[in-house]
Amino acid sequence: MNIIETGLKFNGLKRRSSTHLIVLHHSASPDVPAAEIHAWHLTRGWAGIGYHFVIRKNGSIERGRPLEAIGAHAGPGINGVSIGICLCGNFMKEMPEADQIESLIKLIAWLNLYYAAANPKGLDIKLHREVAATDCPGKLFPVEQIRGSISVPDGDEGGMVVEAWKTDLMREAQRIGLIQEEHQPDDVAPKWFVLAVALHVLESIKNGGKELEQ
Repeated sequence: MNIIETGLKFNGLKRRSSTHLIVLHHSASPDVPAAEIHAWHLTRGWAGIGYHFVIRKNGSIERGRPLEAIGAHAGPGINGVSIGICLCGNFMKEMPEADQIESLIKLIAWLNLYYAAANPKGLDIKLHREVAATDCPGKLFPVEQIRGSISVPDGDEGGMVVEAWKTDLMREAQRIGLIQEEHQPDDVAPKWFVLAVALHVLESIKNGGKELEQ
């Protein structure tokens, strides 16, 4: 899964304690980068962009909030247990691009795999309008196509479910600063990544372990 890292800076975030829902949105705007939505949401007094992912017209997936952070996209009763995905466009007037739908389906499959230990049947999928009083993500959003194309991890066929200890290990490594972003635990790591982590550990040892404790 290729997620474009945006390096956005936030004004304070809280971590979710559980995740069992994905909420789908449209931007109700032209094709804009996550950084622009981030600026819009900052002007509202929010910590930053409320969505965790933004899918552009060409299908590219941009990082919004960190994956494990509580979002600001579907109301206080939903944000604490959900991931927000926003597709660029106004789907009251137009259909999403085929590339956007393809990327969305792949992203949902990846998230189902990432959270498989706690959600073996897959994350629930909701439209924004199904959890709040809004038209989002628009009347032309092809929800049935998406729900009919979602793959759910199956531990009996193909061994797709990631063991909970692997996910816990990955999240602990991120918490102490050993890695900076979420990763699929069973992904093959390139040599540069292994070396980068090793160098980070060595630098921390030189500094008395202070970097990893922050």
